[in-house]
Amino acid sequence: MIAWFARNGVAANLLMGIILISGFFSIKGLKMELFPDFDLDLVTISVPYPGAAPLEVEDGICKQIEEKIWDLTGIKEMNSFARENVGVVSVQVERTMDAKLLADEIKVRVDSILNFPAEAEKPIVEVATQKRKVLAVAIHGNADPQSLRKLADKTLDDLTNLPGITQVEIAGIRKPEIGIEISESTLREHALSFDDVVKFLKRNSIDTPGGVARTSSGETLLRSMGKARDGREFNELQLMTTADGSNLKLSDLAWVKDGFEDKVLYTEFSDEPAVTLRVFRVGKQSPLDISKKVSDYVAKANRTLPEGLSMTVWKDSSFYLQGRLEMMVRNAFQGLLLVFLVLSLFLRPSLAIWVAIGLPISFMGAFATMGLLGASINLVSLFAFIVVLGILVDDAIVVGESVYTLGTRGESSINASIKGTHLVAMPVTFAIITSMVAFVPMLFLPGWLGKLMKDIPLVVIPALFFSLIESKFILPFHLSLCRFDKLPKNWLSKFQNKISLGLESFIEGVYQPFLKICLKWRYLTLSLFLGLLFTTFGLIIGGHVPSIRGVPPVPSDYISVKLTMQDGVPAQTTEKAILEVERARLEVIDFLNEQNEPNPFRYVMKTMGAQPFSGGPKSSSNIVTGSNLGEVSVELIKSEERTRSAPQISALWRDRIGPLPGLKEMYFGDVAAGGSRTAIDIEIAGHDLQNMSLAAEKLKNKLNTYQGLFDISDTYSGGKRELKIRLKPNGHSLGLTQADLGRQVRQAYYGEEIQRIQRDRDEVKVMLRYPLADRKSLTALTNLRVRAPNGIEAPLGEVATIELGKGYPTIKRADRARIINVQSSADKVTANIPLIESELSANFLPDLRESFPNLRFSFVGEKKEQEESDSGLAQAGGICLFVIYALLAIPFRSYLQPFLIMSVIPFGLIGAVFGHYLFGLPLSQLSHFGLVALTGVVINDSLVLVHYVNKRAKETNIFEAARLAGMARFRAILLTSLTTFVGLLPILFERSLQAQFLKPMAIAIGFGVLFATFITLLMVPCLYLVLEDLKKVSSLIIQGVGFSDKKAKSFGKFKKIPG
Repeated sequence: MIAWFARNGVAANLLMGIILISGFFSIKGLKMELFPDFDLDLVTISVPYPGAAPLEVEDGICKQIEEKIWDLTGIKEMNSFARENVGVVSVQVERTMDAKLLADEIKVRVDSILNFPAEAEKPIVEVATQKRKVLAVAIHGNADPQSLRKLADKTLDDLTNLPGITQVEIAGIRKPEIGIEISESTLREHALSFDDVVKFLKRNSIDTPGGVARTSSGETLLRSMGKARDGREFNELQLMTTADGSNLKLSDLAWVKDGFEDKVLYTEFSDEPAVTLRVFRVGKQSPLDISKKVSDYVAKANRTLPEGLSMTVWKDSSFYLQGRLEMMVRNAFQGLLLVFLVLSLFLRPSLAIWVAIGLPISFMGAFATMGLLGASINLVSLFAFIVVLGILVDDAIVVGESVYTLGTRGESSINASIKGTHLVAMPVTFAIITSMVAFVPMLFLPGWLGKLMKDIPLVVIPALFFSLIESKFILPFHLSLCRFDKLPKNWLSKFQNKISLGLESFIEGVYQPFLKICLKWRYLTLSLFLGLLFTTFGLIIGGHVPSIRGVPPVPSDYISVKLTMQDGVPAQTTEKAILEVERARLEVIDFLNEQNEPNPFRYVMKTMGAQPFSGGPKSSSNIVTGSNLGEVSVELIKSEERTRSAPQISALWRDRIGPLPGLKEMYFGDVAAGGSRTAIDIEIAGHDLQNMSLAAEKLKNKLNTYQGLFDISDTYSGGKRELKIRLKPNGHSLGLTQADLGRQVRQAYYGEEIQRIQRDRDEVKVMLRYPLADRKSLTALTNLRVRAPNGIEAPLGEVATIELGKGYPTIKRADRARIINVQSSADKVTANIPLIESELSANFLPDLRESFPNLRFSFVGEKKEQEESDSGLAQAGGICLFVIYALLAIPFRSYLQPFLIMSVIPFGLIGAVFGHYLFGLPLSQLSHFGLVALTGVVINDSLVLVHYVNKRAKETNIFEAARLAGMARFRAILLTSLTTFVGLLPILFERSLQAQFLKPMAIAIGFGVLFATFITLLMVPCLYLVLEDLKKVSSLIIQGVGFSDKKAKSFGKFKKIPG
């Protein structure tokens, strides 16, 4: 096959053309994004329960759903939370299970629940998906909320009518609602009850189909039309007829407000009232295309807007996406250039060109495969191309070097090409296959990080496969075009010849004598290398090499300060806290101006009543609202134009914020990916919230004793004040029930939903309730008149007892038990997190378990994720090592030689640790990924060397074979290692913030390969001889215990080994 392609240039070039063309056309269809898309493997069941307290939601919604679905196959974890007005159960799906199938099964079970509370709305079961926000459009200016909402609705319609934009959401403003307010005095005046008005409205605001009238002239549809669509039409509704025969309209009894929901929610952009539209991309929509279309629309719209109103595009991720992708492409081209320069220095220019042509062929093959696998062009996949850049030419270098050697010995170009390729066909094939296998474990990593890093093997494995195809079927023909008998004529060839001769003299004069000494003192050499390896292990275990759990944080280009106040605080308290945060931001600007540093803030948006913005691969699109929530979001100027990173600016900002009364939690979101909000997260599970709260306090007090821990909090905190209303015997005697009482109190304060109207894109609720003045104070509650079924009215205080207490806050549950999380952030430089956790596990938690025997304590969060990831990585890594062993054992027909080849794997760690130390970076989870990928790469050189020793051992003694193998393969081994290292050099020195996320993996691979080169050239030949020594000793032992000489010789054939 190799000979046929080498002699048939048309076939070789056609194969090359097919790969290049398919890759080129595939690139056009690939979507571009900052981080890869992935499924969340999450099914959520949410049930709105308007006006209900968390405890009622827990009992009426969450527990019922949990008990109904907990035994379904495919559920990995089940969490739920019960908060005011809504209950949500989220199910983490097992990786092997299809989330959509499980969602269907859950829906069937949930629909069979018949005893949900009457006021609860229909359950919504959906598979949680990642919504990728591209940008936000802020509409701001001196306008009232109605005008802003109207303009936002028009803009939303205009944007979704643009081709390529399908998903736009309005945020930061209340939803439309029709509120009908009727006072208690008006009801009494007309001898009406609240229920009477509800019935009148429901009966009069209605459209009813009347069927079809079939007459001789044809069919005519009949419809009874009376449904009110807006506030004006509701005002005109005829409610009742008085004793004197006059008609009473709704406007005579009540005040109709066609406005917004009855809650506090508003936004300010650049200190002006605002509304935000969030634009998302779906499927293969391009963020760059969406950004251009929206920017063009905004520029056009700004010219037609009324004076005082304007639109601003902000949080435009494509603005940064373009820069980041260009940075990665630039690094790839720089790496490609460096690889070509290294090849040109050590190989003839013509040879270097043919070897380097393998890179675009492999890349295009990978692009074609990405199109089939549904991968995208993003930071991670582009990084994968940079990682594989230097590895791709390894097989071509070995083939090229083998052909070059034969060509310089007088073989014709075509013969040298065929023979040279055949000579190294086995080691090259298996070297590439083992490299491909080494990246397979990254396909099976658990958690969101595993999904994020999945694009690396999806790029690397196909690229390596196509490089193997190229080196076997395309390269031999191209090498047959080289003239090896021609003497160098141009200056470049002469310079290359000098380098080549210099390398030859280095091999002869320095490496060969040194290798001879190492081989003679092989046990000492081996001991020195092992000593270095154990020292490295000791430094890591002893904590002398800095290491962090998880992934190093990637600074964002945005900062979101999220404020969560205690449940039940007045909206004014949250507003004051937002103003304090904004004051501190202005202080930061003044401070930086004094330091002659630029203002880092480009735009600022303040939101009261919600937290609409977050960033990074784990961001969600669901917006929770509440009067205790607030957010100040800023967009920073480009990182190249400012002097400080987002976390550094956050630190300055945080230091200037004074004490905030009523604050529950303040979080600075300044990380785009990686890192974690909490360093320590301990889950307390049980059923008694009072005991759980006590345990949480003890745990928080303990954490406060450790240095380096801060922002220690728990997820319980206090709930809102609560009035518990129970029916008295007097009430029972009037014919009242607890249900009647509850309904009338609910009507008075929350109101009663009359109907829902579809108005354009919005579903508008029509609510009947008492005027705001009657709902603002609790004293109005005592004046509330409760109506008995027989028509008798009585003050609430006469028929019910009112008890003041404290309600539950949001109730969190996990696996059918209530939970409280005790969390702490940490300065990871001063706080040794693993040591603190092990001390808590060994000394403190056992005592806590004795004090609270009915509670369960467990570490979750970052620690749990890391353990799952490490477990998955270790499992997949173990299988991968066995597969590599099998792939080596089969061609070498030996059980021991694969161990010899694989012995270089742990030594790659020395280089990786040295690289991290050199760049001042801690070891992280990405370093572990790099080390796993390194396993297949570092054995390539070792494999080529051992294959050559085996071949020469048939012609001379083992010692000479090992010495000659080192000399003969020195150039190929040095070149393969150097190309892998220099291909990664640009990314190692990249200063862009987002590149820091991937740097630990590049360091682990680059420096690991570089150090493994020394191991391969010095230790592997020594190990080969040590293995032969062991065989000899074992043979003598076998002979000594009575085996025949013939049987002993069958174990291993030996020649005399010097030294």
